[in-house]
Amino acid sequence: MNFIVKVAIILYTSIEIIMIHDIAYQQFVILLLIIAINIFKERYYDSVYLTIVTLLLTCAAVTMDFRFSVLFALCSYDFMLKRIYVGLGVTAACMTYFLRSSDLLPTNLLFILFCSLLAYVIRSKKEERERFKQTVDNERRLRYELEDTKAKLLHSSKEVANIAEVRERNRIAQEIHDSIGHSIAGILFQLQAAYKLHPRNQEKSLAMIQNSIEGLANSVELLRDTVHNIKPKQHLGINYIKNIIDHFNFCPVELQINGDVNSIPASHLELLSTNLKEALTNASRYSQATKIDVKIETTEQYERLYIKDNGIGCNTMKEGLGLSGMRERVRNVGGSLSISTNDGFLIVCLIPKEGSGIFESSNR
Repeated sequence: MNFIVKVAIILYTSIEIIMIHDIAYQQFVILLLIIAINIFKERYYDSVYLTIVTLLLTCAAVTMDFRFSVLFALCSYDFMLKRIYVGLGVTAACMTYFLRSSDLLPTNLLFILFCSLLAYVIRSKKEERERFKQTVDNERRLRYELEDTKAKLLHSSKEVANIAEVRERNRIAQEIHDSIGHSIAGILFQLQAAYKLHPRNQEKSLAMIQNSIEGLANSVELLRDTVHNIKPKQHLGINYIKNIIDHFNFCPVELQINGDVNSIPASHLELLSTNLKEALTNASRYSQATKIDVKIETTEQYERLYIKDNGIGCNTMKEGLGLSGMRERVRNVGGSLSISTNDGFLIVCLIPKEGSGIFESSNR
């Protein structure tokens, strides 16, 4: 746009000068210098000093021919683009001084004003475009940082799950070793001794075998007690969710299950259970519902929890700690949570399974 405006001003001046048919050599050189300076500014290096040189050349040309005064608009255009209002004032003052006794002064002043306004509009649009570009770049950077943070959270969640599994295995191994391992080892030594003693003293050998049998029976009983103590007190799998619903006494809850629930990872099942308990608690406090529908759907790509009551809903919703906690838990595993308050209260949790790529296209 700058190039078009400057070409128009210089072309208009050139036509005005050429039409008089008696252009002086010095005027022609000055015009060529002004053209060369502006081409250099547009293509290589734009500096306010070059604009000042253009202003000085224009002043020199105007002393020879008033028609060169149109080039003052070129200087005012450049000064306005760079926010150099002093230069704009100096340009107007120079033209007023040289054209103080010429009829061209009012027209050229209007021309300078028009070019200055045009430069102001162009500069404003350019700054607005730069701000928009910067905003888009910042948004893209923040989105990449969010994706990176989400990936780190998912990785941390997996590491925590692996660490918890390793610790539990170590605990079980230590429990079995401490409670049963020593007893079994003692019985093994006693049986080996009885085997070697049997040819020389069968009676004592049989007594040792009898003691080993009693010790082994005690070890089996101890093994049963150990396994019973290790086994979690809470119900696992879908039974845990059914247990939550069975103990909810506010209103009837209808549970519908689609898909292989056993394929849901333990961490996801725990998340769904926590969100279900939070949703049922909120329903008992605020909904005035008489029925709640709960649907759990699992596929190869995702798990989906649907909770809908027939209560009063709400016109305006402000997320408290409960809902924000539900949303944060789902986001930490790469899922999404949707809430609707029309015709009752609806909560939908969608959690992608690992490697499904269900949200990859929307995240890019």
